Amino acid sequence: MLLSCPAREPEAENMRTAVFEDRAAEFLPLTYTRAVFDLRTGRYTLFGRARRLLGRVDYIYVRPLLERLYREDRGLRVNPDEPDDDLLLVNPLYAADPRFAESLAKVKEKPGLMLVQGGRVAAAHLPRRVAAQVSDRLPGMDGAGLYSLLKGELDALELKGVEPIEYPWDLIARNSGLLAGDLDGGPGGLEALGEVDETVRVLGNRRVYVAERALVEPYVVLDARGGPIYVGRGAVIRSFAYVEGPAYIGPGTHVMPGARLREGSNVGPICRVGGEVEESIIHGYSNKYHDGFLGHAYVGEWVNLGALTTNSDLKNTYGTVRVRVDGRLVDTGRRKVGALIGDMAKTSIGSLIYTGKRLGVASHLHGVALTDVPSFTIYAASLGAGAVELRVESAVETQRRMMARRGLELTPALEELIRRLYEETRPEREAAGVRQGEFKLAARW
Repeated sequence: MLLSCPAREPEAENMRTAVFEDRAAEFLPLTYTRAVFDLRTGRYTLFGRARRLLGRVDYIYVRPLLERLYREDRGLRVNPDEPDDDLLLVNPLYAADPRFAESLAKVKEKPGLMLVQGGRVAAAHLPRRVAAQVSDRLPGMDGAGLYSLLKGELDALELKGVEPIEYPWDLIARNSGLLAGDLDGGPGGLEALGEVDETVRVLGNRRVYVAERALVEPYVVLDARGGPIYVGRGAVIRSFAYVEGPAYIGPGTHVMPGARLREGSNVGPICRVGGEVEESIIHGYSNKYHDGFLGHAYVGEWVNLGALTTNSDLKNTYGTVRVRVDGRLVDTGRRKVGALIGDMAKTSIGSLIYTGKRLGVASHLHGVALTDVPSFTIYAASLGAGAVELRVESAVETQRRMMARRGLELTPALEELIRRLYEETRPEREAAGVRQGEFKLAARW
C-alpha cells in the first residue's frame, strides 16, 4: 500500500523516471508479495521516498511474478516495452539516506551517467537509445545485473557517503530516526483536527498531530518527549493506552485499551494493535489485537497474531543476532532483531517466536518457532505435530474471508499471485522437510 507524499516536478521535461527492484531475495519473505520498494521505514515506503526525490515516478520495473498485481490492483505503469524518452532509473534502497539527493541531482543533469556503489547501480540516466535497447531486460534485474548490463554504455561515478538499505533489519534500525524527521515539520505540542478527550495527557513539546475524524479516548497518554506522534485520519486510540514518540498510527487503525506503543511503533492503515509494541513496523490490515510483545519486528499485510503471541528480540547472551538470508546465515551486527513475518501469516494463541526468525507467506504457527517457518506451512514442532503443508485452496479461502471482514474482495490478480507463490515456494518447504497430509494436534491431558 503506497502512502501519499508531497510531489514536485522533475527538472528535465524530456526524461521519464522509474524505480526498479534490488536485492529482493535478501528481504524474503516480505518481498514474496510486494516489490522491494514497497517496504516501509519511517512514514513512507521506499517508493514514496524515491518519489519525493524525483517529483514523480512514471514507470516501475518489477519481477514478472508481480507484474499483474501491480498493473491491475495498483494501476501503475509496469515494465514498459520501450520508454519514449531518456530514462532516469533510481534504486529506492538508497532513497532513505538524505545524502543521496545531492548525488542523484548530478545524474539527472547528465545523460549517460550512472551512480555505482559496490558493483551495484544506485541511479542511472539512460539516453533514449540505451533505454530502448535495455528496457525489456530490466524486469527482475537487480542492481548488480544492471551494472553489468550498462557498464559498457554509460560512464560510472562512484557513490560515496551514502548507506543503502541492504537487509530487513536496516529498515527497522532506521525507522525511529526517519519517523522523527518525517513527522516533525509543524509547531510543537498538540494539533488536534480530530477529537481528543480533555483527560488525555500530552507529555513533552514535540509535535503531536491528530488527523480529521480520529478519536483519542479518555485517559490516554501521548508521550512526545522522545519524538513526534502522528494519529491518522479515522484512527482510534482507546482509553488507558500509552503511545510514545516517535510513533505513526495509520488511518483507520485502532489502538486497543491499555496498549503500550513504545518508541518506533510504525503501524499502517486499518490495523488492530494491542499489548506491547516497540521499534516495529506493521503493514496495513494486520491484527495484533491482544496482549503479547512485538519488538524490533517487521510484519506484512493481512497478518493475524493470536492472543499472547510474543517475539524475542534479544539473545540471552546479548550477542549479535544471526538471520538466515537466501540460504545463508548472516550476522546482523545488531543485538536486537525480532521476527520477520510475511503477508497472510497467522499465529495461534500463546505462540512464541525466537530471536530473528522468519514466518513465511500464509504460514500458520502453533506453539514455539525455534526455526524459520516456510511459506504455506502449518508449523507445530514444539507441540509434537511437526510441519505440514498448508493446502493452497485453504490459503486462498482464508484470505478471501479475512478481506471480506474489511469489506474488500480478493482480486483475481492477488489470487493468482497466491497460487503462483505456492508453487514458487515448494523448494523451500521440501528443504525444510515439510510433509504433506492432514494437520492434527494430538490431545494431551
